[in-house]
Amino acid sequence: MGKKTRDGPKGGVGNAIKEMSTTTVTTTTTTTSGEGKWTSSEGGNLLTWLSQVAPQQQKQNQQSRGAIDYLNKANARKNAKPSKSSAGRPPAAETTSTKPEVPKPRSLQQPQQQKDQDNAGTNAVEKLAALFPEKQVKEAPAPNAKVGNPIAARVAAEGPKRNEKERRNETVRAQRHRGEREVKKERLQRRLEMMKEAQKFHEEALRTDPEYQKRFQTFQELQAAQQVAHSTFLDRYAKQGSLNINTIVSERIDIPVILNLIDQHDVVFICTDTGSGKSTSVPKALLELSNDTRVVSTQPRRTATVSIATRVAELRREAVGEDVGYWIRGDKCGDVQTRLWYMTSYTLLLHLLNTPLRPPFTHIVLDEFHERQPDIEVTVALLRLCLLRRTAQFKLILMSATLDTEGWEAYFAGLKVATYKQSEPKHLIHDYFMEDVCTLVGTMYDEPPNIVQRGVEYPLMEKHTAIAQALLLYLNTCTDPQHAILVFLPGRGQVEQMHMWLELNLRKPVDIIPWHSAVDLSVIQEAIKRRGHNRQKIYLATDIAEVSITLPDVVFVIDMVLVKRPKVNKENPATVLHPPLMTQWVSKGNIAQRRGRIGRVQQGFYFCLLSAEAVAALPEHMHPPIENSRIDELSLHCLQLVSNPVAIFSICHGQPLLETIATAMDTLCNLGCILHRKDPLAVGECISEIHTNSEWSPLVLEEAKNVVFADIDEYEYTFVGRLLQLIPVSPLPGMLVLYGFFTGLESLTILAAAVTSSLSPFAPNQPEKKRRWRHDVAGAMEETENSMREMCCGMRSDILAVMKAVLLFRVQFAKSGEDVTAAKMWCAQHHLSYDKLRSILDLEQHIKYELANFIPVRDVPDATVLLNQLEKAAAVMLVMTNVAFVSQALEVVSEGNTYQKTKETAVGIFMDVVAVPDIHSPSCLRWQEGEIIVPVQLSLMGNKMLASFSTAISSHKQFWLSLLLLTHKVMYAVFADDEGEFYVFSVKYYSTERYLETDAATGSAILQFRQMLSSVGQALRLLRDYQHLYDDEFADVLNDHGLKPLRDMQCEVVTAMAAFFNNTENITVDEVEHEEDDLDEVSMISLALPKRG
Repeated sequence: MGKKTRDGPKGGVGNAIKEMSTTTVTTTTTTTSGEGKWTSSEGGNLLTWLSQVAPQQQKQNQQSRGAIDYLNKANARKNAKPSKSSAGRPPAAETTSTKPEVPKPRSLQQPQQQKDQDNAGTNAVEKLAALFPEKQVKEAPAPNAKVGNPIAARVAAEGPKRNEKERRNETVRAQRHRGEREVKKERLQRRLEMMKEAQKFHEEALRTDPEYQKRFQTFQELQAAQQVAHSTFLDRYAKQGSLNINTIVSERIDIPVILNLIDQHDVVFICTDTGSGKSTSVPKALLELSNDTRVVSTQPRRTATVSIATRVAELRREAVGEDVGYWIRGDKCGDVQTRLWYMTSYTLLLHLLNTPLRPPFTHIVLDEFHERQPDIEVTVALLRLCLLRRTAQFKLILMSATLDTEGWEAYFAGLKVATYKQSEPKHLIHDYFMEDVCTLVGTMYDEPPNIVQRGVEYPLMEKHTAIAQALLLYLNTCTDPQHAILVFLPGRGQVEQMHMWLELNLRKPVDIIPWHSAVDLSVIQEAIKRRGHNRQKIYLATDIAEVSITLPDVVFVIDMVLVKRPKVNKENPATVLHPPLMTQWVSKGNIAQRRGRIGRVQQGFYFCLLSAEAVAALPEHMHPPIENSRIDELSLHCLQLVSNPVAIFSICHGQPLLETIATAMDTLCNLGCILHRKDPLAVGECISEIHTNSEWSPLVLEEAKNVVFADIDEYEYTFVGRLLQLIPVSPLPGMLVLYGFFTGLESLTILAAAVTSSLSPFAPNQPEKKRRWRHDVAGAMEETENSMREMCCGMRSDILAVMKAVLLFRVQFAKSGEDVTAAKMWCAQHHLSYDKLRSILDLEQHIKYELANFIPVRDVPDATVLLNQLEKAAAVMLVMTNVAFVSQALEVVSEGNTYQKTKETAVGIFMDVVAVPDIHSPSCLRWQEGEIIVPVQLSLMGNKMLASFSTAISSHKQFWLSLLLLTHKVMYAVFADDEGEFYVFSVKYYSTERYLETDAATGSAILQFRQMLSSVGQALRLLRDYQHLYDDEFADVLNDHGLKPLRDMQCEVVTAMAAFFNNTENITVDEVEHEEDDLDEVSMISLALPKRG
């Protein structure tokens, strides 16, 4: 890494931006060479400056080539003897760059005018003192000194009629008031004496203690610097113009030039500053080209998708849903006449799955492209393939304020590519780095060396949070309430903590708006429109506020320069299974996005809580999210395109890690979503009518073979895989829906899938009780958990407690006539979140909607009936929930007391992890030594997993029996000894195999039960094929295939399950060690259709 210097444009980023008065428009093609060195006369944006102040010879991070490694490794295993080999990855080429040097922070620069030193005596404090003259404090008169004294007058008026008791009370009150005044005088006298003693100590120390002299001189310098910084801030802030909220931000990009580039090229990159209007103006201009254009524009987040669609419709003076609409998973506003769709990126991918090789759009715009979510990586790979093979005629437009186009232009080799770059002067933004902020608020802070290379530790977070709080106090005191503040915090937890701190510590009234992924869009939209002249708005946001939505009243941005994102450590297998949310430093690109939230309609102030030197050392961009994410669900969707999802990952620009791919493929195989094409059972399990990959697959495989020199295995997509692919939840909760169809309890299991895919609605601190409980967290948690225990149907299961809470909420909501206020009061009484309950119900309806076109669902709309069904079938629901999440099962090895800071500890059964309960998440159960815990949510904290939202099973026999009954595939063999025959079964998850021994009768009964499930599964497939028939006609079809009526078979399954678990004392199921590879029989819950009779 090159040497860091401190030379550069004076005044920091703010002055550098101010000097940019020239607009530059650059177009490049794939043959264009790299751009030259940037100078202030050429214009540019913040990212341009940041990219040049970085240390020279900075090495780029290696990019994952996991898909290619996975295929090469698989090929090596087939070609070699049974020996383990690892596939290496080619190192990414190192790049070097020559960049200008870092400017000096404002706090280290010399004052620009000598007169600031000459007039140092007239500082900001004295100016304020001149405006507000000191008031004289008069001593209060002695009691009863005035004729009009209330007590004396009242006593005189009443005379002898007054009650003697009242006279005594008044006398006591008068004495108390006199005593309080005397106490205050004594306290003031002691304070004056302490001040005199402190002054004497100060004068003595100045004469005799050199170290004290040095510290005092430092304090004087800090105070003088603070006064200068405060005066400078007030001078700048005094230039703040009046704000017209209704002002429309004018376009600062050249639309005719962009349209011309799009017309002449296949792919166009649009790189402009945040706030230039590209998200609204470019799709709108494409829509207005002609009546034949059909445009889709994607956003990474649901909030921005709906907001921008609404804004564009307003600009066209029409209602959203006409020519302009939005389409997000679970919500659609538009019809066949809509010609401009705003979608989330995942929705567009699902749309492409159903229109292979021929996207029904003339223009596809991928906005905020720099975020590169895993679904975007796959989408771009498919669109690139369409353009290269000329299977469809459309234009691809990629837009971002912080995109490194050079690497992407190479990715699109063979296509006509152009780049549009523009930066125009806008409203001035004053930039303050950490050193400037500390000077402004009057605090000292020594930044640790190499802070960016080090991890973000808790003590460092505490210091930075304290500085942010000091800055918020300062701004709340010194600024106009009409000027809002936007604070970027790492995650939801920090948002909630800061929210509570602000409520307790700010002097002036404020309007605090939390903004994270769980906050509904309508809340943010209402907050933006809300105008409070005496209440300053403070947005507390995660990185969700980085993109697209304009906040016109925001003048100040406080950036913690942190974000919480998943991070996989290849050395720790637990992080591959459950990528932990790690607090990380953001990139320069993120800084540019956050800074761009201001300066759109008026001048702004950007406070960066990291030094200028540290900012220069930040990476240009974050690692692609696909490298640090579980890709099970994405792989499941990719199977609709290609017979091996790894093939499509191998042609993506960013690729998942080898370990992540292996985990995803293992999970899909264990759940029965896919079967290897060479498996003898694959012929009967695959569903031919859903294989739309017949068009995509050959092209993807051919393209993959150009980069992977190995054979690519092919898989078949099963009925289970298709079912899980349709519903908007991940595969593990999706298995609950399948079990519901097996048992006829689909209404309950659909609710369970929605519950386990959502956050728990139980919360110990409801808003109206925050102040009362802030010193009694343990008491609040216990009260909430007691409420959960009342709803858990007699079982030790958080999931059942939440399911019953949802159903009780529905009953209460109906009784109150759908009165929202009454429903919220009921939620508060039971420690429930109204918004989270509504979110669960919305997801439940979305699952039913997606299933409706695939297979008929026997819905139970009456909540009271469903509640009664839950009470009766609680034990069966407990078993199905355990098996759905069995891969995360834990065995408790030691007990503890959570509130006395002694932790229970458990170890993974199929994972090599150590876990403890999450004390911040309420639960109706306590871990007991020897029992098995099956958590729904796992998150890594240090070297331990935090488990929450769990179910407890005290009987190991019950746990292992449930696995043998419902696991998709088990291996087994029958053995005999002197005591008779016995069965040995094996179950496998995450490459960990467990062996179970049963007596002959139990083993035979287990196999018979699994055959019953197969029969139900076959009937479900027939129901899928013949759903247009009436019940009696469908019964004839089942009879032709040798099957009983579906409802009868489902009742038999439930009855048999109850018989198993009601007679566990007569059943033998024990875990054993079995080293020999002699379990050669396969028992699979097969959905292959039987032959017609």
